[in-house]
Amino acid sequence: MSRVIIFCSLALFSVMSWAQGLVVSTQPIYLIAKDVLKGVEQPTLLLDHQSGHDVSLTPAHRKTVQDANLVLWLGKAHEAPLAKMLDESGKSIAILDSGIISALPLRDVRGKAIKGTVDTHVWLEPNNAVRIGFFIAALRSQQYPANREKYWANARAFAQKLLVSAQKVDVTNRAQPYWSYHDAYQYLERSLNLSFAGALTDDPHVAPTLAQIKFLKDHRPQSKMCLLAEGHANQSQYQKLGGIVFQPVDETMSGAGDFISGWKTLADQTQKCTLNARK
Repeated sequence: MSRVIIFCSLALFSVMSWAQGLVVSTQPIYLIAKDVLKGVEQPTLLLDHQSGHDVSLTPAHRKTVQDANLVLWLGKAHEAPLAKMLDESGKSIAILDSGIISALPLRDVRGKAIKGTVDTHVWLEPNNAVRIGFFIAALRSQQYPANREKYWANARAFAQKLLVSAQKVDVTNRAQPYWSYHDAYQYLERSLNLSFAGALTDDPHVAPTLAQIKFLKDHRPQSKMCLLAEGHANQSQYQKLGGIVFQPVDETMSGAGDFISGWKTLADQTQKCTLNARK
């Protein structure tokens, strides 16, 4: 925890001209911030109805950043279109650059780790979400010391509720294999005891190749496989795999009212898919 406080002090030292409000780039981090700031202030979501990968900036976005006293974002690896605007603002902090989370490398479509990369879906690992919560509490306590006790109490409550919720997940003793349309769920694997068996494509906007479809079919761990995918995945492409249980999931938690229920919904959907694939 001392590492969080030290980083916050250094990060905020150069951001001395406060306006008003915390702006958070994407939905999952915004949901965490809502819990941590509850009863004190309301954060603002910058990219409403947009993911970090597909960003269309408007004058309203620029005005929101201009009026903020702090912008918390994941970082260039996840939200590259924001980099120039936030760098110029001089009041942004990137979670992926903070050193507070435990990151994993990207994997290719056959499950091999890619050196020098980072999988940016870090919020799906409960321990990372807890660290982000305490990070937000530390940042805002630096700015508003009078609210320190409330921020930290909220962060502790969030941590306890999330970790208890994760521990209550009824996992099997044997790791459950799954496929994904693209690899976005590895931070769930520890909590749910999952085993990644490959992805159709490394980019959800690029169609899978015939070679990759053949590879998955030839190396399937069981006759019926769970396939996790965004709801807009092309049915004609994944049906070529045969013998699948298709489960639409949303790792961005776009419809969730709070982080813990959003994470639990995603966990429940994933477990249902893997268990149904065993039948």
